[in-house]
Amino acid sequence: MVPVLFTIAGVPVYSYGFFFALALLSGGALLVAEARRRRWPKEEVIPITLAAFVGGMVGARVSILFFNGLATARESLDLYTFFDPRIGPGSILGAVAGAYIGGYIASKAIGKDSCACDAFAPAMALAMGVGRVGAFLAGVDGLGKPTDLPWGVTLPGLEYAVHPTPLYDAAFNFMWLAILLLLRDHRRMQSGNLLKFGLLGYLVFRFFNEFLRTNRVIAIGLTGQQFFSLGLAIGVGVYLLRAMRRTTESVSRILPI
Repeated sequence: MVPVLFTIAGVPVYSYGFFFALALLSGGALLVAEARRRRWPKEEVIPITLAAFVGGMVGARVSILFFNGLATARESLDLYTFFDPRIGPGSILGAVAGAYIGGYIASKAIGKDSCACDAFAPAMALAMGVGRVGAFLAGVDGLGKPTDLPWGVTLPGLEYAVHPTPLYDAAFNFMWLAILLLLRDHRRMQSGNLLKFGLLGYLVFRFFNEFLRTNRVIAIGLTGQQFFSLGLAIGVGVYLLRAMRRTTESVSRILPI
């Protein structure tokens, strides 16, 4: 683990905070680039992005109560601990759900009929991938269960290797980023479908990655994160199928097959 990346004039720069900031900057830069490419007016980009950011921050913290229990309320709802690496901004799953809800509410509030939110899909994958690298270097987020695999890592105080699950998460997100970029101009991946597809892919991955993590089991051998991922994946999947069907019907009327 490398909790401190480097020092500047004797001031340590921590891996967790550095990569969290880098995730926001890189994701934001890609979002701006995609918004421009899609000719998404800034009058829509700014309020929707701000609402998504606020929703993500709220969702990240509130979801901890579901995953770790009400006993964590005092710490998880304390904004002064936002940059505490032991707690961090919160759950990435809660952040994803909160950001989607926040952006959706904002888009409806400004009276937008069609959805240009597909610009968020690759930006989200990039930001999560970068952020997970920081989580690994800092040795936070629990890492994973014991393993004999050659790429297992040893945490301070442990005599055995564990799965580097944040790196699995990062690798998936970088791969998913490439796929989303390849699909971004597909006719069936417009009007919000690319974002739904991006969310669905991550939720499915996260469900299975949880089997290698050490989060609290709630029932039938599954963690709160798995129940959350499964429920949200079903909802997003049904929503995506219905949206893609409407997109196909709309295209068929314009270009009869």
